[in-house]
Amino acid sequence: MSNIIELTSINNDIVKKTYSLVMKKNRDEKILLEGEKSVLGALEAGHKIIDLFFEIEKFNYDAQNKYKVNEKILEKLSTTKSPAPVIATIQRPKAKTSDFLNFKKIALFEGIKDTGNLGTILRSAEAFGIEGIILQGNSTDPYSSKVIRASAGNIFKMPILENADLKSFKSTHKFLTTVVSGGCELSKDDTKGNFIIVFGSEANGVSKEILTYSDKNITLPIKKTVESLNLAVCASIFFFEISKSE
Repeated sequence: MSNIIELTSINNDIVKKTYSLVMKKNRDEKILLEGEKSVLGALEAGHKIIDLFFEIEKFNYDAQNKYKVNEKILEKLSTTKSPAPVIATIQRPKAKTSDFLNFKKIALFEGIKDTGNLGTILRSAEAFGIEGIILQGNSTDPYSSKVIRASAGNIFKMPILENADLKSFKSTHKFLTTVVSGGCELSKDDTKGNFIIVFGSEANGVSKEILTYSDKNITLPIKKTVESLNLAVCASIFFFEISKSE
């Protein structure tokens, strides 16, 4: 167990370096976890805490570096109005293409921007047995504090591959591409064997480039009086349908 170091100033170098993780450009190696649910989610998934900041002793979890801090430091490190009672850092998870090639059920999202949508998608993916998520194109950072909170800790259970070489999957996986209209309904035969179910961005759908990989276009049948569904809702319904087909 590491010794506990007491920090009292928001201008401490350790606090400053940790605060820098709020910005995406500084999250290549470490990411910031805010709140008990996020920290416990990471620990339960087998991640090791590098830096742990807490004011109350009950949040004294196992970590490489432990810092007892005051409320002002917690406020400094928090991205929410109410400061989290515990804050931590872990090494940024980095999935490998070689692992994904062995997954049967993969979901791909192109250019997803909304952090709440992505967090909800990660929860649904874990709930319904999706094995990995590919984020393609200019997507929001999956390891931002907002996405981590919205996923309710499930992000640490779900491998995420960013900007994959899709050609690597063409010989091993069927590409099922979701389109707003004109596609077929998802069938049980579609999910036999390895597959990647593809979703486009909230605003623009699937790009022409990724559509070229499609083996089958699929559409969720909804009433004509409704133009479309929220991306997270749509993905969750498809994940549920996939889980029923097993």
